[in-house]
Amino acid sequence: MKIDSKTSIYGIIGHPLGHTLSPAMHNAAFEAAGMNAVYLAFPMKNILNIKYSLRQFGIKGLSVTIPHKVAIKRALDHIDPLAIQVGSVNTVAWGKSGLLTGYTTDGLGAVDAIQNHGIKLDGKNILVIGSGGSARSIIFSLLKENPKKLGILARNIHTTRSIVRGVRSLRKYPEIEIFYMNEQKSPKIQHKYEHALNDPGMLAAYDLVIQTTPMGMTGHAESAKSPLEADYLARGQVIFDIVYNPEITPFVALAKKKKLEVIPGYKMLLHQGARQFQIFTGIEAPVGVMEKVLKSELGMPTGKAKSR
Repeated sequence: MKIDSKTSIYGIIGHPLGHTLSPAMHNAAFEAAGMNAVYLAFPMKNILNIKYSLRQFGIKGLSVTIPHKVAIKRALDHIDPLAIQVGSVNTVAWGKSGLLTGYTTDGLGAVDAIQNHGIKLDGKNILVIGSGGSARSIIFSLLKENPKKLGILARNIHTTRSIVRGVRSLRKYPEIEIFYMNEQKSPKIQHKYEHALNDPGMLAAYDLVIQTTPMGMTGHAESAKSPLEADYLARGQVIFDIVYNPEITPFVALAKKKKLEVIPGYKMLLHQGARQFQIFTGIEAPVGVMEKVLKSELGMPTGKAKSR
């Protein structure tokens, strides 16, 4: 990679950034596309003057991660409608009119991962486990694909109901169900679509189950746990755990034991990065190259990847 005075600069901001895989993935994409560009990690705790810094250093675009996905909104001139719905931003770039614009690609990356796996979402019953930022981003991105039913299984009553209020504020939305995990005392049921999860059969009608919590993640307090027991997984379901480290989480292990179809967790990271690349450059991302590098960084067999 040649770096000179004409090199375009991109990067990622957050804290900490010690284990970010984005630089390897984006730099490989720039090289494959024949672009004079570089993607760097900018660990920072304070982003008060981020807009000024971007201008001063000529930085054309940023990925945004924890803890700045919400705070970054105050520095922007314009926010994409989906990012407004989600309530957070993970991508920033200068628009054609010179406005600093914020986007969210996390949920869209999950949708791309599912659809590229050959799963059609139109008319499907989809269960999302969790009610945090990733869940919210995925849910509002899924709604664009016209699912028949949306279920949310979570612990936090406040964030779950907040998501549902947002969904129900839209002109068109699917049938909604809320399930509260039975390992804790269930909250007071206020709506006919709220249920305490106490019977495996309650989830059998869902075609796709998307796990968005940190449960099973390496280094997390609940790394050895699955959000659901095996009995709650039904024949024919497709499972997507967005945790990618380890590759086989406890939840994925249960799904494989029941011979269910599994979408690899790293696919969301891959496709949200591809969406970012397209926002940054205006050209289609070399997804095959990005996937090969990402799998290599994760210590997974890479096989033969083709750039599309």
